[in-house]
Amino acid sequence: MKRLTALAALLLAAAAAGCTTTTDNTNTGAGNANNTNSTANANAAPSATPAGPAQADIEAKERQVWDAMKSKNWGGFAALAADDFVWVTSDGVHNKSETVEGLKKYDLTEYNFSDTRLVKVDEDLAALVYTSTEKSTYDGKPTGDKPLYNATAWAKRGGNWVAVYHQDTMSAPPPAGQGAGANSNTAAASNANAAPGTNANAAAPATPSPAAAPATATDAERAVWDALKAGNFTAFENFLAPGALEIEPEGVFNRSQSVEGVKQVNFARVTLSEFKETKLDADSTLVSYLVKSLDKGWPPAGMRHSTLWNNRGGKWQAYFHQGTTQEK
Repeated sequence: MKRLTALAALLLAAAAAGCTTTTDNTNTGAGNANNTNSTANANAAPSATPAGPAQADIEAKERQVWDAMKSKNWGGFAALAADDFVWVTSDGVHNKSETVEGLKKYDLTEYNFSDTRLVKVDEDLAALVYTSTEKSTYDGKPTGDKPLYNATAWAKRGGNWVAVYHQDTMSAPPPAGQGAGANSNTAAASNANAAPGTNANAAAPATPSPAAAPATATDAERAVWDALKAGNFTAFENFLAPGALEIEPEGVFNRSQSVEGVKQVNFARVTLSEFKETKLDADSTLVSYLVKSLDKGWPPAGMRHSTLWNNRGGKWQAYFHQGTTQEK
């Protein structure tokens, strides 16, 4: 695992992060390009999101993970993570054992959290979103000093809250000439490929034949990206839960900011691969995958994306999305 220096700290958070207060934003990737399909998804009225855990309780669990890292208590760290724990970082997707082994050269001396938020999915699942700074070394070398954007999903299993997913993203300003916003790292410059006088994201004509609602979380993710490629931002928005959040290298965004952000991007030449589903609870699934594009503004090696999906009342909705730049 490359660059475990800075990412190791986040890995720690991964084993301990969890529930946060809801906010709006998620740049998931699977929308239906035609309005009929998105309408079918939107019209299946889901039941209200249950109360779920308190943010303070989940943040306390997250800090237990960081404290375990700081004291090199790897057994305590492992006990806070589910057996099927997934860590998504700039060099790929890692399981629990890979995560624990990768952290053993990590030496954390100080850490701080800020901008902590909780996205409640249901009574037994929540995602803690926060920014971290730290003083640490990895294999004797200082880690990066830039703030990291973190997210950890916590699930209640067998009466205990355990970390089931973590992802970290190194903070980075948007490219010159581009404003901050969802996916702004891939924004305006990519539209240079559009023919003069045309809108690269112009919505495709509505398809007369109705399409079935997505059957799986991966189907929903693909449908989101189909909607983005077609410039169908209404379909994209319909897949986002009211309190959805999105993390990108430029920051943390709510639902409305995500919708406005994707309008700046040309998704026509995006390709998706390496899909992986992880069942988090009875009706929630994490979808992780690799995104690449030949357009200007996209990282050459692509980005690791993850979306936390929930199917309540027959309707798939994205509660959280994160993008992390892939290392070469």
